Amino acid sequence: MEAETIAAIATAIGEASIGIVKLSGPASVKIARTVFHNFHKGAVAELTPRKMIYGRVVDPDSGERIDEALCVYMPAPHSYTCEDVVEIQTHGGTAVLRRVLALLLRQGARLAGPGEFTERAFLNGRIDLSQAEAVMDIIRAKNDAALRNASSQLAGVLSQRIAQIRRDLLDFLAQAEAAIDYPEDEIEVMPPVRAVESIQTVLGEIEGLLASARVGKILREGLRTVIAGRPNVGKSSLLNALLGEDRALVTEIPGTTRDSIEEYLDLRGIPLRIVDTAGLRDSDDRIEQLGIQRTREFLSSAALILFLLDASRPLTNEDIETFASLPPVPVIIVVNKMDLPQLLDSAQWQQLAGAYTVVPISAKERTGFVELERAIERLVLEGAGWNSEMFFVSNARHYESLDQARTSLLSALTALRDGLPLDCATIDLRAALAALGQITGETVSDEIVREIFAKFCLGK
Repeated sequence: MEAETIAAIATAIGEASIGIVKLSGPASVKIARTVFHNFHKGAVAELTPRKMIYGRVVDPDSGERIDEALCVYMPAPHSYTCEDVVEIQTHGGTAVLRRVLALLLRQGARLAGPGEFTERAFLNGRIDLSQAEAVMDIIRAKNDAALRNASSQLAGVLSQRIAQIRRDLLDFLAQAEAAIDYPEDEIEVMPPVRAVESIQTVLGEIEGLLASARVGKILREGLRTVIAGRPNVGKSSLLNALLGEDRALVTEIPGTTRDSIEEYLDLRGIPLRIVDTAGLRDSDDRIEQLGIQRTREFLSSAALILFLLDASRPLTNEDIETFASLPPVPVIIVVNKMDLPQLLDSAQWQQLAGAYTVVPISAKERTGFVELERAIERLVLEGAGWNSEMFFVSNARHYESLDQARTSLLSALTALRDGLPLDCATIDLRAALAALGQITGETVSDEIVREIFAKFCLGK
């Protein structure tokens, strides 16, 4: 059965200099020729592969000229989808793009579903499933580090590592099963010690990828960083200073911030989702109470807490109680208002801090922020082996599959160490192979494939 020809707007809807409507499928050229006319020669007789043609989009029924445009044809299999692809580039207005798309649909194209172009690239073998997912990671990347990691995945860095691990497992299985299935051929049975060593080598590769997921998750989602403390210690001023703009209202009145504000911040290549929260204190104000409740909810999901103290005031029981109630996540104690006369005894804050990092700053004067950024960087990347050229597993689905593979390999090791025959271990090894194949799409179900591409944007 011949594939349908699909069409969609490939660029963001809104005012822009250029917009693109894309076709993919066997009838792409035929459909494009009905609506695209050469500027000088009228109706297009043919589209030359990979050559941009200047012309107009014309309604074939009424003859109405819709817009000036450029048209390019990329024949199969050398295109994004491995099918015949035609792109029509017009001015980037919403009305013109929708009109061009409507003409293409009227001529026989079907509206593409979310991610259907990339899904066809996967189904036609141009990319594997992990590479397809990297396309959306590139689109969603919020800083250079996340973009670099997603680009590496699209280039096949993860695919190659998974392929090598699967090859090693398959080689091991081939030797083991040959000895089991053909004992009459006197094939040497792999000694248990060597079998354990082989599995441990593969397990080490998988555990290395799993260990990288801590940084990978930060790159993909951003590290939720909550600014906390009692009212009027300068939480909103700290947020504004970190962002370099007045995002939060700052006044001398305690309790001004009654709701949480979440912003994205790229700090030395580390994406932070930084949250300014309502000050923690006892309050009779119903609205402020709701804000404080939201603060506690944010704290419970925080990956990093910046706990603020006011250097211009003595340490209070409220400070001590609030600090003691923080969840067990990394904390940096930030002593603010260092530009004012200091009433906060440094011995007190050092005693409160214990082993935690303390950074004195002035949010008003913008001093101490280099030290604060370095402290955040050290705390976030401590033990992660951070290197901008490294690849990090950033996809939860990939992590889950790697974890399943690890569990199966550990089970195989246990079987061998308990003296069970080699064929008992091969069951677990095949389970590990299947789990790894889910990452690249070799053993994944159609349902999961549909679920993955349903999260893509239209036109991609």
